[in-house]
Amino acid sequence: MKIILDLTQRHNTRCSDCKDVIRTMLGNLYGVVKMKYPVREIPVRIEAYKGHQSYGVLKKIFEALTKIRGHKDFVRINNLQRCDFYLPKEKRIIELDEYQHFTKARSISLSNYPTSLKLGYDKKIYKAICEAKDQHDNDKDCVFRDEQRAWYDTIRDFLPLLSGEVVKPTIRIPIGLFDWCSLNPNNKKDVERFKTFLYGKY
Repeated sequence: MKIILDLTQRHNTRCSDCKDVIRTMLGNLYGVVKMKYPVREIPVRIEAYKGHQSYGVLKKIFEALTKIRGHKDFVRINNLQRCDFYLPKEKRIIELDEYQHFTKARSISLSNYPTSLKLGYDKKIYKAICEAKDQHDNDKDCVFRDEQRAWYDTIRDFLPLLSGEVVKPTIRIPIGLFDWCSLNPNNKKDVERFKTFLYGKY
């Protein structure tokens, strides 16, 4: 499988210009863009989904994450925290993924997604990036951070099945694997290039 993005490229994942360009591009394409959007009362504890149609597959993913290193108590909040971007017109969220999202834990969670789950990004390519990057969060105060992040990302990917506010598949944009700040929101070619990236055509 050919991945056009250079996986060795390390553009600054904290680049504020990249995030500004992405926000502007999204606004030009979809109108209103809400940042740090709190999707209402989406539980992250697996027991909260008992009886829900997605419980079986979510439980499978959760258990797969607990088996990586034996961490079982990595969920420390009750409800999902804010999403990066929300497009009200589209009823869709867009997440900006920095390097720390591309981990073994994330690859394992993706491997357990059902083929019926619609995503706004290419799962195979994301798994390939996870395997190529194999990042590790070395936070001594949160030794289970990789599993925790992978789980919260999973819940965001499942939002169209869990929330009436989100009906279209979650889109993910890999920050740091491309210098998004090099794109000009007023340049038609750059806009088309951004749209290509936006829909996972790396």
